[in-house]
Amino acid sequence: MSTNYRAEFDIPRDVCYLNAAYMTPQPRVVAEAAVRGTATRAQPWGIVPADFFKEVEALRAAFARQIHCSPDNIAVVPSAGYGVACAAKNLPLTGDGIILSMHDQFPSNYYAWRRAALATGTEFHVVKPEAGQTWAEALLHAVELLADRIEIATLEGHHWASAESVDLEAVIPALRAAGAKVVLDLTQTIGACPVDISRLAPDFMVAAGYKWQFCPYGVSFLYVDERYFDGVPIEEAWMSRDGAEDFSRLSEFTDKYQPGARRFDMGGKSSFSNITCGLAALQQLEQWGVATICEALAATNLRLADILAGHGFETMAPESRALHFQGARLPAMDPRKLAARLAENGVYASVRGDYLRVAPHLYTDDEDMARFSEVLGAAV
Repeated sequence: MSTNYRAEFDIPRDVCYLNAAYMTPQPRVVAEAAVRGTATRAQPWGIVPADFFKEVEALRAAFARQIHCSPDNIAVVPSAGYGVACAAKNLPLTGDGIILSMHDQFPSNYYAWRRAALATGTEFHVVKPEAGQTWAEALLHAVELLADRIEIATLEGHHWASAESVDLEAVIPALRAAGAKVVLDLTQTIGACPVDISRLAPDFMVAAGYKWQFCPYGVSFLYVDERYFDGVPIEEAWMSRDGAEDFSRLSEFTDKYQPGARRFDMGGKSSFSNITCGLAALQQLEQWGVATICEALAATNLRLADILAGHGFETMAPESRALHFQGARLPAMDPRKLAARLAENGVYASVRGDYLRVAPHLYTDDEDMARFSEVLGAAV
């Protein structure tokens, strides 16, 4: 018997929500966990020092299991931009090299590198695929041309606007051979597609949790390679120091940090509602299984592509398109006006660049599909 995933979410029947790449609705069990966390904070006399660490460590371990690494490699951070700032602080530039970036990639993995480039006089090279060219082909061509001048490559796993897939397993070895450091933003990947970080082996990787991982806004994750375990954090949080669990001795200052990537944790990481909610979110992902989610979304995404093409939209070729979401264009129509018309009829999708970005999830059912097709047809 198939699972009624829609019943696991608080989505009114008259809402067709195809905007998971913007922000996923939280499953009911996750929303309930947020209430429990808030209730904990409402009665602080029941909170003991161990409570500031226990669920944070459980959250760290849950994310580590998702990407197949040690919890020591994971820092809990408030945003992807915070994680990228940590990476930028620990990857020095000579001023003679190049930072390699993707055209129109998400700002969180752009601005820190732009600042670093301006501060050091480093060239900032943006790669844009030519017509008919995949991201991997464009990036590999850039690596071939620029070779060992590339010091840092800042990339996405799935382009956040167009939803094109980036074959990182083909691109990263070429960058490594050229001597480049690699920083990844996998916000639009993790939680919807299986990821084995050991196969990618970046220097740093960030993932905002509020999209495909169902986490609250303000809970994100930073992967740090072991080579940077002695790096410099962007804030000196007291909970990141060795022995911080003993509140009676906090003024016995130490230069020693907690092990692994914990030195990069955000200050105030033990927000009880956020952490309890985030842990419930990752536990729900584990229960459903990311591989199962990916398979289901791939089937749904294929049906959505057929609907879009049937109404005259330009869609990505299946081999270039993400399994779980997609960008489509209708040249004769302003996508912003289109999105507004859809929203007026209870159908929600995003506009990113020139693309109508359509992002389903497990709650997207046959009735949603029929509604999307009907409203889309009327709008265009």
